[in-house]
Amino acid sequence: MIPYAFRRTVPVFLSVVLAFAAGCAGTAPSKFYTLTPMKGPDPPGKGVAAEEGCFIAVGPVILPDYLDRPQILTRSEGNEVRLHETERWAGSLEGDVSRVLLENLSELLAGNRITVVRWSPATQPQVAFRNRVGVEILRFEGPLGGTVELKARYTLYGADGRKVLAVGESTVREPAGGPGYEALVAAMSKALATLSRDIAAALLAR
Repeated sequence: MIPYAFRRTVPVFLSVVLAFAAGCAGTAPSKFYTLTPMKGPDPPGKGVAAEEGCFIAVGPVILPDYLDRPQILTRSEGNEVRLHETERWAGSLEGDVSRVLLENLSELLAGNRITVVRWSPATQPQVAFRNRVGVEILRFEGPLGGTVELKARYTLYGADGRKVLAVGESTVREPAGGPGYEALVAAMSKALATLSRDIAAALLAR
């Protein structure tokens, strides 16, 4: 004969297990996204010819705290922002933006004999840079199926990495080509390509 206490415990235990299993089954798997550099270089821009072996450093690239999160963020028509738990960046968004800007500028400036490298305080005294570019992202989001807005400020420094030569600001609006997250991320990548062109033009004008 099965003890009464055991008969009462088994149904409760089974209910807990089934509820846990149902919860796990209902959780959608996370998807991961990454920004991509521009496809193919633009024609080389016209500007002051750089000496052979010229280096330009890019960094730091700074994002506001609300943007630099693992989850993809979207903005509604008003001031509401939403974090999407199952739609995530494959790495740090700040690192992804830095990587794409570096790759884009490398392509855009390669025809002018300029090598673009990532800046860090450790490399400043070791490499003779012609210029350093610091980038501050002020806004970089949009609604699903809508228009991505990228607002950024960039500062051009001299060879010492401290003397400010020029400050520029770009506002880019890039419509998404579809309703989903892939289209949103693709539009963000295109917006970064436009910002890269603006920065390259400013560098070549020096």
